[in-house]
Formats: sequence, C-alpha cells, structure tokens
Amino acid sequence: MAMDNKKIILCVDDMPEVLTNINAVLKKSYDVRSAIDAKSAFAILETTKIDLLLLDIEMPGTNGIDFFEKLQKDEKFKNIPVVFITANSEDKTVQKVIKKGAKGYITKPFNPETLLDSVAFFSE
Repeated sequence: MAMDNKKIILCVDDMPEVLTNINAVLKKSYDVRSAIDAKSAFAILETTKIDLLLLDIEMPGTNGIDFFEKLQKDEKFKNIPVVFITANSEDKTVQKVIKKGAKGYITKPFNPETLLDSVAFFSE
C-alpha cells in the first residue's frame, strides 16, 4: 500500500483523457497510477504492489485480454484483481473475460459513482 495507506489502483488505457477522468474520480480515495499500454503497465507492476488493475480491452499492441492472460500465468501477478473498463459491451466479450477470471466489467463512458463503487468493492 502507499505511504498514506491508500490502495494503489493501476489504470491501463490508451486514451489519455480516459486516464484523466478515472484519476479525477478516484484520486481522493486511492493512489492512482496510469499506463497507456501493456508495456508501461508491466513496468509499473514490476516495481509497485498494485491492489487493483483497471484494464481497457481495445489497446494498440497487446490488447487488454492478452495482457490479462499473461498476468494470470505469472505467479507474481495472478492474484491482482482485474476489472475491465472498456467501450466494448458485447455479451460474449464480457463473458469471456469473466470466465478468464476478471473480477468485474465496467462500460465506457462510465458513471463516476459506479466506478467508485466497483473499485471499493473489488479492492477490498
């Protein structure tokens, strides 16, 4: 946990404005870290104990589902709860990531209260 005992949330999204919006909603209650792609997210994971990962699906390079699968196979990261936050709301996609072990799924554009409630619930 961070020095001020806030839980650390890592948000991974290729759109800076989404990261800004998530940070604005969560920064009062959480220590929010941001990454614009899987590579930079992995670098943060290597150096920081993350309490919850908010992960976009549609990203250039390694998409969110592939990144999640890599984390699931790594002993160091497989127990980090992951909530997908994405514009992709197709039932088959939601079912796919939940079956793979995601803790939740939030669609964009997100409601700030829903985001806060979900993060509070899944970061316990």
